[in-house]
Amino acid sequence: ATQPTPERPDFVGCLTRLFKDIVLAVEENDAVLRELRGEDGVAYAIIELQEECDSRGTQILRRYADYRKLARLSSDINSYTKNLLSVMGSVANAAGGSEGPDPREVEIYLEEILALTQLGEDYTEFMVNKIRGLRDVKPELGPQAMKAFRNGSFNKMEKDLTGYYVILEEFFMVENIRKAIQIDEPVPDGLTTSMVDDVFFLLQSCCRRAAFTASINSLLAVLGGATSLLSNEFQEALQWRMREPNLGAKLFLGGVGVQKTGEEIATALNNMDVSSEYVLKLRHEVEELCAEVSLFLSPSTCLCMSTLARIWQLSFVHI
Repeated sequence: ATQPTPERPDFVGCLTRLFKDIVLAVEENDAVLRELRGEDGVAYAIIELQEECDSRGTQILRRYADYRKLARLSSDINSYTKNLLSVMGSVANAAGGSEGPDPREVEIYLEEILALTQLGEDYTEFMVNKIRGLRDVKPELGPQAMKAFRNGSFNKMEKDLTGYYVILEEFFMVENIRKAIQIDEPVPDGLTTSMVDDVFFLLQSCCRRAAFTASINSLLAVLGGATSLLSNEFQEALQWRMREPNLGAKLFLGGVGVQKTGEEIATALNNMDVSSEYVLKLRHEVEELCAEVSLFLSPSTCLCMSTLARIWQLSFVHI
């Protein structure tokens, strides 16, 4: 593993150590605080220690964002394409335009942002549960402590990071799925062409990351992007394999290519069948992930996932 250096700082490690110190300060002094001031003492200690998190934790996240130049990268992505999920943004146009950021680097940043935000969520959940477990405190202390966690500068910086995450994830998803469609090819001894497994593996990875940000807005944005890609560019690619060239005419004209053409038609049909199964599987996996991370499925999110599944029921009518 690569060791942290001044040129390659370990932001995840720094944030982990900060949270560990804060949690240990509360846990190791719990008995003393209760003895001196009862549960009020524990609540006051948590509120004051959260100020340390707001100061140092925010600084760590801000330095990370500066180190990775996330604001500039997000701006570059928005300049590269005004609408990453545009129906008008065909594969050909995407390939012929100016080169954008490297998706491989973007994926590294996505995993780093996810690790940092997950740390923040785990820490906040632990401390909030600690507060909720205090039964004999002044009435105003509970809400005051909760406000310190939900409205502090660290929480706001986390939201900024999540905003960068959404822009980067949408870019990563679109660019890689377009690439998978471009390089689509038969798979030896396979029932489908390469893009089917490639596209749904990418969507699974992106949706999984979005769910683990514990942000319903992030998940909704990624699901919306997935729905747009599947219903436009991916569906167009599936239809192209059925219609261009005219495989049916070739099959009935006969000749040496009949067997190969029959296999191509079977593969094209399998592409659609397997894709339909993958869409339903993706929907169920997202629902399970949300339950795993205790992420509330808002009506808009449920609608988005229902749309994702309904796309395929409607699309086959027009093929």
